[in-house]
Amino acid sequence: MPHRAYRLRHVSHSRGFSLLELLIVLVIFAIMASIAVPSFQSLRQQQQLTDASNELVAALRLARGEAIMREAEVTLCASTDGDSCGGNDWSKGWRIEVEGDSENPIAVHQPLPDQLSVGDKNAQPADEVTFDDLGYPDADGEWRLSHAGLPKVSRVCMSAIGRAYVAESDKGCGP
Repeated sequence: MPHRAYRLRHVSHSRGFSLLELLIVLVIFAIMASIAVPSFQSLRQQQQLTDASNELVAALRLARGEAIMREAEVTLCASTDGDSCGGNDWSKGWRIEVEGDSENPIAVHQPLPDQLSVGDKNAQPADEVTFDDLGYPDADGEWRLSHAGLPKVSRVCMSAIGRAYVAESDKGCGP
């Protein structure tokens, strides 16, 4: 019996966290969150840049594949409004269309987020790339994508035979 009374008395003393302990945990959590948030923002910006680069590569590959499949010229072009080819600001969006059929685009890409830009003062990419029925582009090309919050630039390259890829080095496209 005395053993049981001790157990009940011991249980009555464990009531949970004190207010001071709870405040200490909250302060530690706030400090850790303030350290982690900037690194997550940089990670998000890097992911936006990677996503945009991969979307442009996918568009180049789609245009080339459609040209081969349809045995017709297919154009990938910068588009400021999505309704027609025009302008050279690829960050406003692009479209893929069969040559001579601008009314029925194969694909239309929406504008990139405002912080992303394509090209720079030294190298503005071509307004459009046209693939012939064998999948060869009318010219090789390079698109430089950048994010306002990052020093790094992503380069999308297209070889003379139409192979599109994201360059791994900071040197740009080519060997």
